[in-house]
Amino acid sequence: MNTDLILINGDIVDSKEAVIDYNDRGHQFGDGVFEIVPVYNGKVFGMLPHMENLFTSVTRLKIPAVYMVEELVEFHEALIKATGMENGEIYTQVTRGSAPFGLAFPEMSVPQLVMQPIFTDRSYLAELQQKGVKLITEKDLRWQHCDVNTLNRLPEVMARQKAAISGAFDALFVRDGKITETTESSFMLVKDEVLWTAPENENIHKNITRKVIKERLALDLGMPVVEKNFDIDFAMKAEEAFICGPRCEIVPVTKIDRKLLNNGEVGKVVPQLLQAYKDFVARECPAR
Repeated sequence: MNTDLILINGDIVDSKEAVIDYNDRGHQFGDGVFEIVPVYNGKVFGMLPHMENLFTSVTRLKIPAVYMVEELVEFHEALIKATGMENGEIYTQVTRGSAPFGLAFPEMSVPQLVMQPIFTDRSYLAELQQKGVKLITEKDLRWQHCDVNTLNRLPEVMARQKAAISGAFDALFVRDGKITETTESSFMLVKDEVLWTAPENENIHKNITRKVIKERLALDLGMPVVEKNFDIDFAMKAEEAFICGPRCEIVPVTKIDRKLLNNGEVGKVVPQLLQAYKDFVARECPAR
């Protein structure tokens, strides 16, 4: 396994030799977008939906599209093969490219593509998925288009750091009194045999794991999904709560701030969803 490789503009190079122009607008202004694709058993999971997210973000920011989906699929597969990655993530970043310093972007620019393999031992998730995690609430100060995965993530950085100092797994954003999501995942409730989650709009990221739960797993388990804004009081009265995303999969939430949810116990539905998710991943990315 080679953990020192990175892909830049289609070429796989040693990370120690990788060079990024200091005039790159992603470096100077955060003028770029990203997407994270999970890898299981040496295969990418949910590749096409993730690439649709990436292209949506690229289009929304008016960054020229210089690669086709087929090329990005090939780049993912080439990077996995070159590194020998079995389990982990591929972090893809597209910036507007290099240009003279100035906020307004140039009429002509050459976007820069960087793909970084992130090797992950998901065994640590097993304990979290068994006992649940604690979240802290934080005011949602992010910009008004969270559905675009921009590189400007300072509110998430500060909130996640606050959570770490507080001994919590993550921070749960609250905007205008309503829960949106955490720094890296969607937030869902189990209440009255129904799954509840915030509506998919500009206040939350497009989350493929959430999409799989909503469109596949919930249907298989016979559970309706309600997309509606709700507050902390509503969440604390739920039978179960969990976070979901490409990095954390599905993890129960047993405590928010200083209050226990469901007496601090993991319920029955979330483990069922987790097992259904793992079965779905195993079918999509079977072991070699």
